Amino acid sequence: MDGYLEVLGLLRMPLLIIVTSYIIAAAVYNCWYYYIIYFGIDRNCKAPLPPGGMGWPVIGESFKLLTQGSKFYTEKFQRNDCRMFKTHLFGRPTIRIFGAENLHTILHGENNIVESQWPQSTRNLLGNVLTLSSGDRHTMLRRYVSRAFTHEALQGYVELSLPLIQDGIDSWCTEKSVLAFDATRRLLFDIAAVVLCGFDHKEIEGGEMADTFMDFTKGFFTLPFDLPGTPYRKALLAKKILLSRLDSVVERKMKTSPEEDTQDALRILMDHVDEEAEGGHMTTESLKADMVDLLNAGFMTSSAATTLLYHISRNPDLLKNIRQELIQSGLIDRSNGLTFDRLVECKYLTNVVREGLRIAPPVGGGFRKVLKTFELEGYQIPQGWTVLYSIRDTLSFSDSYFDRDQFDPDRFSPERKEDQIGGRYNYPIFVVVLDLAWVNNSPSSSFVFYWLN
Repeated sequence: MDGYLEVLGLLRMPLLIIVTSYIIAAAVYNCWYYYIIYFGIDRNCKAPLPPGGMGWPVIGESFKLLTQGSKFYTEKFQRNDCRMFKTHLFGRPTIRIFGAENLHTILHGENNIVESQWPQSTRNLLGNVLTLSSGDRHTMLRRYVSRAFTHEALQGYVELSLPLIQDGIDSWCTEKSVLAFDATRRLLFDIAAVVLCGFDHKEIEGGEMADTFMDFTKGFFTLPFDLPGTPYRKALLAKKILLSRLDSVVERKMKTSPEEDTQDALRILMDHVDEEAEGGHMTTESLKADMVDLLNAGFMTSSAATTLLYHISRNPDLLKNIRQELIQSGLIDRSNGLTFDRLVECKYLTNVVREGLRIAPPVGGGFRKVLKTFELEGYQIPQGWTVLYSIRDTLSFSDSYFDRDQFDPDRFSPERKEDQIGGRYNYPIFVVVLDLAWVNNSPSSSFVFYWLN
C-alpha cells in the first residue's frame, strides 16, 4: 500500500501538469474560436455562419490542410453535410464552398461582392500576375497574354513540342518501368519551358530545372515564414534560380531578330511588350513574372495527364477507340505530320481529355476576398473573410454526371452532354486555368486540350 501511495505521489505532479495544460489549451482554442466569430460575424445579417471550426490561434487549420491535402476538405464536407464550411487557413478566416450554383454566384460577383485574393505566400512568390490580378490590370494582362494563344500561335506550338514529345515517349519505351507521374511531370515541364518560355532543350535536359520548379510550387500554399528548411524558404530560393535562367533567355532573344527566333510564347509577347510599356503597364521584370505564371499553368496539367495514362492503361476498349480514331485521322503514322487543326478534329480523343480534366482538374479552386456580406444557401458570408471555391469538389459531388466515379468519355458525347446539365459551371475546368475564359473555345482551353492531346 505504501508503495502504491509512493508511485501515486510521484505521478501526481506530471498528471497535474498534463491536466492543466489540457485545460489551458482547450481554453485558448475556444477563446480563439469565439474571438474570430465575435469580431468576424456581420450583425446586420441574421443568417448564421456555415458550420466548421477555426483551429488554433494564428495558424488555424493550415497545418492540418498541408498534411492531409484534399482529404481535409472531403472530410470537412462529409462531417458537416453541407456544401460549405468555415475554417481558418493561411492566416485568414475562410469559407470553403462547392456547387455549380455557388460558383456562379461567386464568379459573377467579381468586383461587386468579391475580388481576387490569394494566400500571402502565393502572392509573394508569383507577384501581380494574370492569375492573381484583378480590375484594370487583369483586363490589360488578359488582353496582352492572349496574343500568345491565337490560332496561329497554337499551330506553331505543335511544331515546337512534337520533337520533345517523341523523344520523351521513345525514352520511356527503353525503360523496364516508368513512374507515370514523374515522367509526365518532367515531359510537360520540358514542353512548357520550350513552348512558353523559349528555353532551348539543352538548357532543361536532366530534369534539374523541373525539380527546381517543383520546389517553387510547393511554397504556394504555406505560411509565409522565411525560415531555414521551410517550404517557403525553398520556394524563394527556387524563384531566384528560375528568374536568373529566364534572364539568360530574354537576353539571348533580345540579341536575336524575330524572324530568326523560335516563335514561342515569350518571343510573341516580347514583340508586343513595347505596346503595353507605353502605358506603363509592362516591363521586362513583369514579363518574366508572367512567364513563370504561364509555366505554372502548363505544369499544373501533370495530374490530368497521369490520370489519362492510368485509365487508358486499365481500359483496353478506351485504348482501342483512341487508336482507331488516330488511324482514321492519319495521325498514328509519324511521317504524316501533325497540325493543331488535325488534332482538334479528333472528337473522341478530345472527350477523353475532357474526362481526364473532370477526374483530375488542373486547378482545384480559387480564392476571393468578400467585399460585402452576402448569403449562400441560408448562411452568412461575412465581409472581409476569404471564400475558397472548389472546382474539384464541384465536379466530384455533382449529380449531373452519371456514375461519376467511372472514367467515361462518352458522357461528353452529343447524345449525353452531361457537362451541360445544370448550367455551365457544372464543368468549371477553365474558370482559373490561365484565367482567360472558361468556355471551350477560349484560348486557354484550346491550349490545354492541345497540351494533353
